[in-house]
Amino acid sequence: MTSREKEEQQALYDLRSDFKFRLLEKIIKQFFTESLEAVLLKQQDRLLGAENLSTITDIAKRFKVSKTTIHNWMQRGIIHGSKVGKNRYFTEEEIRSIIFFLKR
Repeated sequence: MTSREKEEQQALYDLRSDFKFRLLEKIIKQFFTESLEAVLLKQQDRLLGAENLSTITDIAKRFKVSKTTIHNWMQRGIIHGSKVGKNRYFTEEEIRSIIFFLKR
């Protein structure tokens, strides 16, 4: 092994032992993991042909929050839903966006 290779290995070792580098590495891994989960869930929905629609009441029960909380999320733009008559319906994909929002 040449001295240049040894210097490169030492620099890489020093970088990996740096706290900031490890923190950045952890953030990047988490970002890609969440992105991959989202892509796989979308793909699974397409394969199954699942377009399950949920109402505000369904979502409130699922997340154990009040209907007012769901309305607040709609005002903040976290979820949108589709309005049909007096009711609003949400796809499973929109509901998953709530899960990613709550993880943060």
